[in-house]
Amino acid sequence: MRTLIYVILIAIVLSISVTGCQTVTDVLGGKKPTASLEGLKFSDIDLKSATMLFDVKLNNPYDAALPLLNLDYDVQSGENQLFSGKADIQSTIPANESKTISLPVKLNYLDLARAFKNVRPGSKIPYKAVLGLKVDTPVLGSIRLPINKSDELQVPSIPKLNEINWQKLLQD
Repeated sequence: MRTLIYVILIAIVLSISVTGCQTVTDVLGGKKPTASLEGLKFSDIDLKSATMLFDVKLNNPYDAALPLLNLDYDVQSGENQLFSGKADIQSTIPANESKTISLPVKLNYLDLARAFKNVRPGSKIPYKAVLGLKVDTPVLGSIRLPINKSDELQVPSIPKLNEINWQKLLQD
């Protein structure tokens, strides 16, 4: 009799542990936020640094806003790592909406010079981006949404002297 009770208890524990994840998914109605990288481009180039914009499309299936916490990134071209790091994000995706947002990452020229040492300005290079967007979900808590994309990146050309905003540069 005791053996039968142990077998029944073990069966109950195993069924709960096996279906535990499914239960959470059922509670959420199968809903989970998704993210995809729509583009990668340079922005705000000056004599000190450049800003890389990761255009990420997010889908928030929840009835509550979805706070974005941070973005980790690793961008490579062939076997060469171009840049990697982490950026804090202060943004929110409204409830039940999809939205494309530009997530900025500031890069200093020393990092860029190392990354693009054999690349001519204005050329295109292939890249592979591996990103993780951390979001704070209403039910699951903090989760990381993995994002992967391979494409080409336009390397910015060096600005001409008459294109430089000298007043802004002198204020910095």
